[in-house]
Amino acid sequence: MARFDLVIVGGGLATGRAVRSYREAGGSGSIALFTRDRHVPYHRPPLSKRYLRGEAELESTFVEPASYYEEQGATVQLETSVVRVDPDAREIELADGRGHGYGQLLLATGAWPRRLDVPGAALEGVTTFRTLDDSMRVRSAAEEGVRRALVVGGSFIGCEVAASLRALGVEVTLVHRGTGLFDTLGSEELSAELTEIYLAHGVDVIYGDEVDSFRGNGRLTGAEMRGGRSVDADLAVVGIGVAPVLDPLEGSGIETGNGIVVDERYRTSASGVFAAGDVAEFPDPIFGRRRRIEHWSNANYQGTEVGKVLAGADGGYDVVSSFFTEVFGFTLRVFGDIEDHDEFRLEGSVKERNAVGLYLAEGRLVAALSIGQDEATEAELKEAIAAHTPPPRLT
Repeated sequence: MARFDLVIVGGGLATGRAVRSYREAGGSGSIALFTRDRHVPYHRPPLSKRYLRGEAELESTFVEPASYYEEQGATVQLETSVVRVDPDAREIELADGRGHGYGQLLLATGAWPRRLDVPGAALEGVTTFRTLDDSMRVRSAAEEGVRRALVVGGSFIGCEVAASLRALGVEVTLVHRGTGLFDTLGSEELSAELTEIYLAHGVDVIYGDEVDSFRGNGRLTGAEMRGGRSVDADLAVVGIGVAPVLDPLEGSGIETGNGIVVDERYRTSASGVFAAGDVAEFPDPIFGRRRRIEHWSNANYQGTEVGKVLAGADGGYDVVSSFFTEVFGFTLRVFGDIEDHDEFRLEGSVKERNAVGLYLAEGRLVAALSIGQDEATEAELKEAIAAHTPPPRLT
């Protein structure tokens, strides 16, 4: 059985950042990285945007080139699943039965897409959208002449994929069981403007409905909605959220909740075991509660910080969380935590691409929506969120 000073399970952004940060912070131990993906760690935002549209090459999606891990003396095993973690023996077990020992273990297993549990979901042409291979498959379908696509879900993945497919000339129907695009952000003005944008670009948008079944004889030809509408489609992309990957921890005794429970330095309940990225349920010191965040900026930040911790340096979590999206050239950013507010106020004009949404709790700014704002304004908003103060005066 091979043993490594640091074993990393998972192949996303947090993994790539952790390797670099560990080495830069002075970590000199042997590293082994195990991922079920067939690619070295990559960025996810381009998958539904620039890479999908053919505006970016494959190599630009990688966090680091494959050669980087070799240069750092890291053993990388692709297409390799870890099925069991034994924190008492400090060992992991692979799907083929092989075992490896570790001094420290970083769990960055990420999250996996939820699937629709409806008839026909296994038809060829129906896919979720999470991995580079998913993006490659959808991009190839568009390049090879798929004419009609059904996109399920009106949040980040659904909206971004629908916009990118439409830019590639595919006829797109977007179905969302909610009342508007990005309706979780709580801004009717934003949802209304986004609806206008999508309709203007030729996307057929269906609200308040969901897929009852997919139809086809081996290959997708369309879908039936619960509301009775029938949609023809050669391709269906399902973007209805993700769930943290916790399977390898079954029976390990490591504490889990809405993810792997960690402390302020990414330590789990088991000695020598850490977790970061989409899978980590961490204590956010700004909001005083546990959170699990599934966005690029969080994986980027936590991967860097946990790498320092693993090397014995200072690191932790002390930042205002943020995320962004871009569709049809329309960009928005969100800072802070929108889940616990008692008032939402929109200042400016969404239509004119100059607006700020203020999420307040007892008068204090807890989150902000930024459309067309400069860096100085966004920095002011983040400072107010971190300081638990009322929003700054915006001019």
